[in-house]
Amino acid sequence: MSITPLTTHIGAEISGIKLTDVNHDQFTQIYAAFLKYKVIFFRDQSLTPEQQLVFAARFGEIEKPHPFFPHAEGAPQVSVIETTRGNPPGESFWHTDMTWQKSPPKCSILYGEIIPPEGGDTIWASMEAAFEHLSFEMQQKLLGQLATHGLHAFEGSRYDDIDAEGKSSVVEKSKSIESVLHPLISKHPETGLLSLYINEQFTLKIEGTNETKDSKLLSDLFSHARNQKFQVRFSWQKGSVAIWDNRCTQHFAVTDYGDTPRRLHRVTVIGDEIFPPQG
Repeated sequence: MSITPLTTHIGAEISGIKLTDVNHDQFTQIYAAFLKYKVIFFRDQSLTPEQQLVFAARFGEIEKPHPFFPHAEGAPQVSVIETTRGNPPGESFWHTDMTWQKSPPKCSILYGEIIPPEGGDTIWASMEAAFEHLSFEMQQKLLGQLATHGLHAFEGSRYDDIDAEGKSSVVEKSKSIESVLHPLISKHPETGLLSLYINEQFTLKIEGTNETKDSKLLSDLFSHARNQKFQVRFSWQKGSVAIWDNRCTQHFAVTDYGDTPRRLHRVTVIGDEIFPPQG
């Protein structure tokens, strides 16, 4: 097994191993690379939904089925992210998965089943690097503050069903899912490193202020978080796998392939409540 770092701040490719045949010592190395590089990539894998679930469970307990995404047949905890002819992807946003939950996922395991011949890359960014590159004054300003995260971004998307009365399925489901508060600066529960914990898809406002997602401060933070020097870009192939630490990264799906068929399977692992540095 070989581990090759891809950029200064984030990303490594691991080769020479099949994820269906990982022993204890190999998984220990994989997990250490996951923590160090924040997103790790594998090529030439072959995973059924059941095999993907088995491997993902080595990272922790699997999340319940996603409230909006379709799922693989017979495997409700394997979300299907799919583009078909006549059904192109919608607008993409930088995001950290499911921060509208009180305890967002620890990590996600994404498997490429059908990949377009061109386009469809995914980009990840290190939020630890984003924090490190804030000015000291900005770090101090953000420490101890909270932001509201909500389940609003799926309204009007291809995952939203509008009934005959014009009611949105996302709005109806969202009524039972209250917005949550997370610290603007979070502490990683395993490494102790600090991250800028905001994302333009789910962060709505800074609590106790007039700063909303459209205000200058949050807009500037969103822009800072997607600085290219914090990023790694991955070009998918059939059988590729990406595993990312959802506690300290953001990612962005590049939707430059029109309605060319594309199908990926995603499994998420349950995480802990997000803690501030003193937590």
